[in-house]
Amino acid sequence: MMCLAKQFAVICLDTIDDKNQKETVIQNLKKDGKEIIEITEEQVHRFAGNMLQVKGNDEQPYLVMSKSAQISLSPEQIEQIENYCPILSSDLQTIETLGGRANNFFRMSG
Repeated sequence: MMCLAKQFAVICLDTIDDKNQKETVIQNLKKDGKEIIEITEEQVHRFAGNMLQVKGNDEQPYLVMSKSAQISLSPEQIEQIENYCPILSSDLQTIETLGGRANNFFRMSG
């Protein structure tokens, strides 16, 4: 539902039902100097909240995500992110589709 990077936050504010809590989150992110990049619940279901900012060997920050997450982003959201760092994505469909099932299998058989 959320990714915190150094200068921005990708967040689905619609998942925060309590209006006071939502406003607190917004104010704290702004206070920390982060640009808020809103995503939808549908984008969360496509793993758009599962992103991680990393630093490469060249000290360049990158935002790493699955190809599914990247495809779900609008051109405007991609532009907002790329104002801060390039996007790196990889096809993780097998993990995204079967990951939870495998965890349940190992819990039942372990």
